[in-house]
Amino acid sequence: MITKQLLAGVALTLMASLAFADRVAVFDAQGAVLQTKKAAKVMETLKAKPEYAELTAQVESLQADLKAMAKEQENKGMTWSQEQAMDHRKKMEYVQADLQLAVKKLQAENSAVLSRLMQESQESLREILGKLVQTEGIDIVIPAQGVIYANPKSDITLKVSAELDKLAK
Repeated sequence: MITKQLLAGVALTLMASLAFADRVAVFDAQGAVLQTKKAAKVMETLKAKPEYAELTAQVESLQADLKAMAKEQENKGMTWSQEQAMDHRKKMEYVQADLQLAVKKLQAENSAVLSRLMQESQESLREILGKLVQTEGIDIVIPAQGVIYANPKSDITLKVSAELDKLAK
């Protein structure tokens, strides 16, 4: 009960502050950084690495194997003995486990690159946001991930991304 009242109070406070704000902007920091030319180059470099390309090929191969195994089960499964069906299911589980591991490795590589890009861009993001807030008379900047709906005109992500590109030159 107290939690509900506290949440309602916070929501009302937020709504009241939004009501008095002239200009509210939505911003996705990660999206802004990922849309830069620098991020595109870094991702190209990552994808060109032999280990990354090998992992990608492995994921694609394992996905194809799983698909083929599922098709085989669909076509021939009715004729298999219980032991054959169990062996096939076990093989599929092994391939699925290998696929999950390879996907996790790819995600870890991507996450490390994204983390590094975000860390390198923090100071520039602060500067650019500060300038935009002043020049455009923005009262409140809300993270895009927390917004259910926003008019596309209120999203400043692309503007920030363009400014990041200008700084990189």
